[in-house]
Amino acid sequence: MSESFIRHAGQAGVYHLPADRRATLESSAGEADLACMAVAIPRKASLAGLLKDIGNALNFPDWYGANLDALYDCLTDPEALPGRGRVLFLTGTSRLLRSDPEGYATLIEVFQAAASDLARQGSPFWVMLDSPADGIPELPTA
Repeated sequence: MSESFIRHAGQAGVYHLPADRRATLESSAGEADLACMAVAIPRKASLAGLLKDIGNALNFPDWYGANLDALYDCLTDPEALPGRGRVLFLTGTSRLLRSDPEGYATLIEVFQAAASDLARQGSPFWVMLDSPADGIPELPTA
């Protein structure tokens, strides 16, 4: 199965990625020189906890405040998040959607805004969700 879509930086954004495609996508991302990170949302999901976990996984600087504004700032700051581009895999997303639908929606909006801004800067940012959600397309294969 080809995951060539990941090479189209202008298409970076938030997508649903079925679990059976993750290994292939990780390989394709590596070939495209994109860093891969993963965050698992625990059973007792909270947006505050997830924001801390994302900061840890992406090795954000000490000034990261683990809130949505700081998330956007760190994602789009080349000094806070250097490199050519990255792919963030989120698992357990249905837990956060159930426990905090409004927080989940806002988090997705932040990811989408950051991905759009980073694509214009030439540093693609992809977020792969393990569960389908309204308004989130499945990652195309080509």
